[in-house]
Amino acid sequence: MKQKRLLAIFVLCSAIFGMSLLGPTTVHAQQPSPAVIETYVIENIDGSDVTNGPLMAGATYTVYLEVNIGVDLANTTLSLTTPMIKVEDVYWSLENDYPGIDTELWQPGRATIEFDVVKGTAQLTLKGAVPSDYTSEKLPNGDYLHFIESISLVKLTLGPDDALLDECSAEVKDQAIVAYQQTLTEKTSLLQTTDADPKYEDLATEILALAEEFYSQGYVENATSLLNTLPESASDFPVPVEEGSFVIYIIIIVVLAVIMLAFLALFFRARANSSFLRQQVDEEAGKLDVLSIKTSKIDRQLARDIEQIKEQLERISGR
Repeated sequence: MKQKRLLAIFVLCSAIFGMSLLGPTTVHAQQPSPAVIETYVIENIDGSDVTNGPLMAGATYTVYLEVNIGVDLANTTLSLTTPMIKVEDVYWSLENDYPGIDTELWQPGRATIEFDVVKGTAQLTLKGAVPSDYTSEKLPNGDYLHFIESISLVKLTLGPDDALLDECSAEVKDQAIVAYQQTLTEKTSLLQTTDADPKYEDLATEILALAEEFYSQGYVENATSLLNTLPESASDFPVPVEEGSFVIYIIIIVVLAVIMLAFLALFFRARANSSFLRQQVDEEAGKLDVLSIKTSKIDRQLARDIEQIKEQLERISGR
């Protein structure tokens, strides 16, 4: 009797456990999407495939896509939308005989096209340009911030509520961002391979970090200009100095590093107050003039670099 009771308990527990496994599957089962973008290829204006690479703001691209519609839905429409700018008479071209699109009635010159939900595959071509200001933002003082942005070249939506079914996305850069990234790579590689004085390398590392901070805040052009104050070749880096001038050299490096870090704080805090910023730049530029004269007696290359940093401070502030 006891064995039967244990067996009944075991069967009941097994049934409950099985229902707990099946229950979520039944409750949370999702219907398949009525349509998806099966494949897509992005081509540059020269015909090169840039599907897996970053796009450039202002550049023209052609997108080849296949939309797979798996069901027939009466009285329902699908939409394809692009944020790109029109570069020809039309955005869209239908490359096959998909029955859901009536080429006599559709409007391929618009950024959004609608068509019936008819089972099949629609092969389409989209041509347009990424907006030139897609990665930039103009500040009240006339400067620009630059940020890498993501763009949905094509969005596939369903019905009057525009429920998003699928999209083709890509990363967008601009010339300012590309120039900064190339310059950063070059300067970092040069610093890693040069045999310069260790204290000067410390200063160069501080400048790289400062440029990265500018870049992260969107001041990409300023960051590139700051990187360009560093030498262009390994031979331009100062060699280790004599022991007698070592203490003076350290003092110069420390002072320069403090000035650069102080300028970073002033730059962002006083961005809206140009007169205050100019005043601070004048003071720091005066200090750099004095340092440049003293340093020229020890290392002419370092003196030239100090002079470049001073000019860069004045240029960034609009002086």
